[in-house]
Amino acid sequence: MTDYIRERYVKPLYLNVLHGNFLGLGKEDLDAFVDSTTVALYEVTEEETIQMYNSNWRYTITASWLCGIGRLSHHLNKIETLLIPSETWYAGQFHCFALARFDGAESVRVLRSYLDTYLPAGDRQYDQEWAIGALWWLDRRHGTDYAQVYLKNSDNWKLRSRRGEEYGVLRPEEGILHFQKVMDFVDQYFPEFAT
Repeated sequence: MTDYIRERYVKPLYLNVLHGNFLGLGKEDLDAFVDSTTVALYEVTEEETIQMYNSNWRYTITASWLCGIGRLSHHLNKIETLLIPSETWYAGQFHCFALARFDGAESVRVLRSYLDTYLPAGDRQYDQEWAIGALWWLDRRHGTDYAQVYLKNSDNWKLRSRRGEEYGVLRPEEGILHFQKVMDFVDQYFPEFAT
């Protein structure tokens, strides 16, 4: 991984992309983040994007942020191979984002496959709230109702120890609301890529 990719694209973006932290930025930091994202959208090459997808979660979250905004759906297969095994922390959040932005039947298939794999949650607290948010968002756009299959069973969202003891719950409704805010942010600050 080149120092250039890290310094030019990853470092200026990944911490603010993580969890959608950009939603809480003050004006000065927000302007810098939007500017850095805009520069990256127009400068990052296909080769650099592939290099980011073949690195650690900081790079992959950045790659999916940029591919999602730019709707670079030819990266869908790579995103699927990263999302479904869920081997890295946090990156799945913006893999789900990118899939929603690609806005197609293949995105729905991948999101459903992810939810089928990681629900009921049990002792696996990964990116289920992001996946349900993305699927719900796609449902609203296309008049479908795939998300309801996962939402109607509250046991899907319970966190349990390996011994089966319940210790918490994921909050899909909050995931849906947060995801909508992320999508609204992109439409507001990157109107040339608006949905």
